Amino acid sequence: MFHILKEPFYINLLLLAILFRLLVMPFYFHPDIKTFNFQSHFLKSGVINIYTYLSDNKEKLPLKEDFAYFPLTYFFLGFYQIIASPILGSEFQTWLTDASVSSVERIGVFRYLFILKLPYLILDLLIAFLLAGLFKDAQTRKKVFTFWLFNPFSFVTVYLFSNVDIFPVFLIVLSLYLASKKRIFLSAIALGLGAGFKAFPLLLAPFLYLEAKTKKQKIFTILGSAVLFALIIGPFITSSSFRQSTLTSGLTTRIISYGVDIGFGELLLPSVVLLSLLFLWRMLNVNIELWKNYLISFLLVLTLIHFHIHWLLWVIPFMAILYAVGNKNDQILVLSFLILSFAIPLLYSDKFMSVGLISVIDPLYASLPTPASAVSRIYKPEVLQSVLHSIIVALGIILSWRSLTKKI
Repeated sequence: MFHILKEPFYINLLLLAILFRLLVMPFYFHPDIKTFNFQSHFLKSGVINIYTYLSDNKEKLPLKEDFAYFPLTYFFLGFYQIIASPILGSEFQTWLTDASVSSVERIGVFRYLFILKLPYLILDLLIAFLLAGLFKDAQTRKKVFTFWLFNPFSFVTVYLFSNVDIFPVFLIVLSLYLASKKRIFLSAIALGLGAGFKAFPLLLAPFLYLEAKTKKQKIFTILGSAVLFALIIGPFITSSSFRQSTLTSGLTTRIISYGVDIGFGELLLPSVVLLSLLFLWRMLNVNIELWKNYLISFLLVLTLIHFHIHWLLWVIPFMAILYAVGNKNDQILVLSFLILSFAIPLLYSDKFMSVGLISVIDPLYASLPTPASAVSRIYKPEVLQSVLHSIIVALGIILSWRSLTKKI
């Protein structure tokens, strides 16, 4: 997939994309990057079960949030901090443990943000190559490569919001790339590892299972995805803190938390119904390319729940594919979906959805009114969110249908 670097077009585009990212990385701060790096720094002290440790020591810790991610996120971030500690410097741990608002003013904060985001940069660029590697047609390859590197949507979630979902998203795209090369077992391992960071890649495992042609491949698919995930979380499953903060938390179970009340405490879950229909349709020998299964699955899940802005990164690689293979109408639909999806979080009262992100440049920015507060003077932001979300559902249905007519 790296053979494309023989062409000046890709080299120039890549260098421009890297420069743009390097210029932005140090200057945007979301509190999440400090929280999960604070939690992960305990690996250096020999803490293996971060879930139980945080629960047992919550009263004396400066940051008291539970660790909401799966074990590989903790081990990856903690191990990276160990490697990067010489350039992070001796004051880095002091910054991590500073829970005050003024911590964004500390000397070295730009360096910390830059270094902590370097793994994101590497995975972000690799996704561009993996997407390009899916295509044989030169023009389509250029389109998907350009879209991924210069679309503002993935850029915002990765570098402004410091979104750790980049780790499982990279592994999902790697899974798709490996499956396109008929390496189904390795593709399943990629999904299993992705679920070790956050559980949502497992939503795609049934479709990869259907992609397997032989019984041996199907068994290996189960081993590489579900069994590997079970092995990753196995050492922590007896921890009530792990089960409460991660395995059964609202972030993990949200897709089965909302539905139509049919009485006696039972809910009819639209996302589960539609995912089941998609799976059964694909099972009935319907020839649906794997990327379409991935795209439609995430569209069904995201559009039917109250999604976090971080989760929009799940769908963007497959939107990039649809953008590359589609016509102008498809491209307009893709851009409309993403623009409206990113507009909804701006209507939240959380200042770190907007003005607070540049508080490291000057803390006064955090005191500016948020878009939500400005809109609230005219109309209720919640009503506008509902309208936008309803439109997004319609766009998601149309995009799902349009994708079924496209081929790589």
